[in-house]
Amino acid sequence: MTTFDLTVTVDADVWAYAQRRLTYLEAMLIRIVRERWAIQEWMSAAELDAKRLPGLPAGKAAIARKATAEGWLKRKVQGERRWHFAYHVSSLPDRTFDALIGRVLDLPPIDAIVPAMIGLPDAPPLPEKVPENTAPPWVLPLMRILRSDDAPTLGEAWDMLPDYLPPGVVLPDVEEAARVMIRFGIANRV
Repeated sequence: MTTFDLTVTVDADVWAYAQRRLTYLEAMLIRIVRERWAIQEWMSAAELDAKRLPGLPAGKAAIARKATAEGWLKRKVQGERRWHFAYHVSSLPDRTFDALIGRVLDLPPIDAIVPAMIGLPDAPPLPEKVPENTAPPWVLPLMRILRSDDAPTLGEAWDMLPDYLPPGVVLPDVEEAARVMIRFGIANRV
């Protein structure tokens, strides 16, 4: 059996467009399945203005200027009386795109205050960032044991350490302890 590797190079802008389009189409598919709603990937400045999406200026002329300034993907479409541009949803600013996806999926607006969900556990608190030069609370008791008059070996001191720890201080696993002892030069002194 003969195989060969296939590598394809894709421009970053093309890849980003494809990803955003896929996200939009997935949301539309959910909407279509729910309500058999017509899909709309291209919208005129007037249609975007009517939606009052966050991140867009008020008025169709202002939206058209923003689209031109930011280089939105567009195409010419025939309106009732004249030709105009329709802009692809993947070109919308991030906040606007996210709000549009939220509307397609019937999610609350981005800025809405949503009541807390009952039954979900609270998120664990973020760990405090400890400065690099700060030692864990078990290091000082270990140093005191090692500097005592009878000077045990590092292994013996480690076995004695739980008796010398302050309340609530947990002993780390051996790998973490080794990293800390090497970082502070404790392993080299013994």
